[in-house]
Order: sequence, then structure tokens, then C-alpha cells
Amino acid sequence: MTQDCLDSPSTADISNRLPKGINVTGTDDKSGPGIEGVPWGYLFIHNRTARTFEKEMKDYNEKNPNPPVPCFIHRSFRYSQKNEKGGVKKELKPTISGLVFLQGETKVLQEFLKNRYPQYHLVNDRCKGKPASIKDKVMQPFMTVLKDNPERVTFLRDPFEKFAKDHVKLRVLTGIFAGCEGYIIRIDRDRQLVFNFGGYAVAIRGVHKEDFEVVE
Repeated sequence: MTQDCLDSPSTADISNRLPKGINVTGTDDKSGPGIEGVPWGYLFIHNRTARTFEKEMKDYNEKNPNPPVPCFIHRSFRYSQKNEKGGVKKELKPTISGLVFLQGETKVLQEFLKNRYPQYHLVNDRCKGKPASIKDKVMQPFMTVLKDNPERVTFLRDPFEKFAKDHVKLRVLTGIFAGCEGYIIRIDRDRQLVFNFGGYAVAIRGVHKEDFEVVE
């Protein structure tokens, strides 16, 4: 994603700031061409009510398919004791924050929530001061990873702009996250891609071996 609340720093010392072991193939300041789908917004719902909300959205979309309002619940693995004899049970459950994504243009989603769920509101992108709008081309790989391997995704507490210091913004050229932009940061002894996701700083594991190009 391209919005990071900051002006691009000087590129004079880019080569000295590139992370070691990262395959950078060239420089470019334009995103690749392509037709983008409908964007996504998000809201917070208590994790105890997220499943109920998800079911209600499924019922709504079955009755109103033209157009539907796709819903995606952010889930992560929870570990608990199986029984008195021990053992660990692994379950995929909604996150504590109850992060829920809805697909649609911002005005459409706002009207939908106003009419059906007035207690909920779209979360603002802190960089823009208005409801976050996540491009579908960014949301699709994000959802795929969360479904297949949610432990690869970490929502960070620090603001995205903090990670710009002494790092070069890169664009992923290969793999499922091709087109995403961010910084390669070492977190928990692992190099991860940190990018701006609707106002959040999100880290993705297992991306550093892809090909990159310099955005700045």
C-alpha cells in the first residue's frame, strides 16, 4: 500500500539501507497495471458476537445477492488444554479485538451499517482521518494467508510510520503479495514485511525471499 503518512526520504543512500539478503531487481515509482475489485472497510466487534454477526451477514447476503456485502472475520489460533489428562487443543477463533471486514465502497458500507447495525462504525485510517479503504488486490492475499496460515500475520502496536526510519520502502514483485509495499523489518529474529493495512502496521512472515523493487 502506498499511503504511509510520510514524505519519501532522500534516495541518495538507498543502496546502503537495503536489507541484506533481499533480492532487489530494480527501482520504479509506479504500481503495476491491473483492474482492481471493490475495496474493503473494517470495524471492531467483540469476539463473542463476531460469529453471530457473521451468520447474520451470511443470511443477509443469501436474501440480498444483488449486490451482497461480503464479510470476513479475522481469526487466529487459540491453544487450550484438551482434557484432564493433558494434551493441547488448537482452535481457530475470532481475535479478541473482533476485527471484521466488509467489502463495499465506504458510503455504501456506512449506509448499510446505519440501517442494520447503527451501533457499529467503520474504523478510520489514522493516516487519512477517514474510514479505511483497503484495496481488494491487497485484501485477497491477506485473507488467503489468514485462512491457510494465520500465524504468519501479526498486527503491530506501533504506528506504520515508525518503521520508515532507516528503512527503504520496497514493492513485492513475486508471490501472493505481489504489488504490496512496505519495509523488511527484523521482528522476533525473523525478517518480515511490514506494510500499511488500512491504518494498521501489519507484519507478514515468509515474504523476505520474494523479489522486490525500490519504491522510493
